[in-house]
Amino acid sequence: MADSLISQLPSVSAAGKQEAEKIMERVEQGRGCLLRTDELVMPQMKSGLMETEPVGEWCNRLLYGDNLLLMEALLTGDPETALPPLRGKIDLIYIDPPFASRSNYRTCCTLKGKDGSFTLEQQAYSDTWQGGMVGYLRMLYPRMYLMRELLSENGSLIVHLDWHAVHYVKVILDDIFGSENFRNEIAWCYGGGGAAKRTYPKKHDLLLWYTKSDNWTFNRQFRPYTQGTLERGLTAVKGDKYVLRKEGAGLDDWWVGREVQKILSPTAYENLKFNTQKPEGLLKRIIRGHSCPGDLVADFFCGTGTTGAVAEKLGRRWIMADASRLALIIAYKRLLQQGCRPFIHHSIAGKIAQGENNSREAAICQLYLKQLLVQNCSADCDEILLELGGLTYSTFDHLPLSGEVKEKVRELALCDPLALLEYWSVDPDYDGKTFRSSWQCCRGRDGRVDSGVKIAVPRVTGVRRICVKAVDVFGNESVVCETVNQ
Repeated sequence: MADSLISQLPSVSAAGKQEAEKIMERVEQGRGCLLRTDELVMPQMKSGLMETEPVGEWCNRLLYGDNLLLMEALLTGDPETALPPLRGKIDLIYIDPPFASRSNYRTCCTLKGKDGSFTLEQQAYSDTWQGGMVGYLRMLYPRMYLMRELLSENGSLIVHLDWHAVHYVKVILDDIFGSENFRNEIAWCYGGGGAAKRTYPKKHDLLLWYTKSDNWTFNRQFRPYTQGTLERGLTAVKGDKYVLRKEGAGLDDWWVGREVQKILSPTAYENLKFNTQKPEGLLKRIIRGHSCPGDLVADFFCGTGTTGAVAEKLGRRWIMADASRLALIIAYKRLLQQGCRPFIHHSIAGKIAQGENNSREAAICQLYLKQLLVQNCSADCDEILLELGGLTYSTFDHLPLSGEVKEKVRELALCDPLALLEYWSVDPDYDGKTFRSSWQCCRGRDGRVDSGVKIAVPRVTGVRRICVKAVDVFGNESVVCETVNQ
């Protein structure tokens, strides 16, 4: 007879703690993982003279890869980009990890060719774990241990789960943080979807809130009074001293209503076609309640980037990470389209990113340019004229698609070389080391990407090296660098 899950929790705890302590030992000895800078993103999704906003002392971070390694790298620091070791520096960590649901989750996009369009679905991530629930808990334990190390003394961790695993995860969090540092279990309630016939419909998720210490940040929030309360006003039950506050009623641990409504409509503007996307209203409530302007907020299972997008709007600094290349493509585009501040795109040093081209011969896809001209506009300004030719593919065999869909994609790519392009960016003065994208263009909701641009740049004398990066809908990346003598 197999051991019960309860009987295996001590071994889960022991193994997770041992793994995390080995990581901390490497960090303390200066042998921790290091970050690789893939791109410094200076958002400028329009033509005209580029406003190269200075990065300053802090630059937000978008990280790709296994978050266990990425957190080790954050604890180590990155001198190359002036990132200090972040042990005890993060003020709020929100995570929405897989739920141990034994399901696969998908994302979709519209591909538009010359002969029409169709919707391409891809698997974003799998929520199935070797060893079942025990394997899932073994994955989470060392990660949540490192999150505690990253938290500041007044910091909070909020873990977003549902009925599948929340009770087991709470036991683990009690072990890591101490049960005395558990503050609330918050129910996020929502509607929509089908109705169960033999059980009550499952229409809520749970947020577990833990703090690093007994001195935590908490900003009380309020909700509007119900119409009935407004009509009744003072009541005899509550007494003569009770008055209705202009800010409304204080929030409790039961969150429901339009302000935090789940994204239900497939045509909603906020809907980014990613199965497990969370609404901005929910993250606004979490970030406002548990951090202050200027604080550092992190999400190590960031998905479509809701945490960073909201943190930026609320004046917080942010770090986001995910192991899904498809999720980070959506997050990257989302940040650009909302007009974000500069951020750095990192991966783990020594690791090969999905779809990365290491040589022209090994490239899965290859970008080619139709036109590249540099002409003088004035004494201090040049104009770069760029037009993409498209993407060519050496193979489609690697794509995890059915034969019929794969053939449709192949035909589309041959018919329209730009049909699979997701976004592209330009570094007009590539230094051969760090790609600084100073202009970007992303696929729109109509399924198309603009293929040409005129960019005004400060004039340089001598040689200008222009670098163009393209990323397709599958996460494959291709880079073209051209040298222009002036």
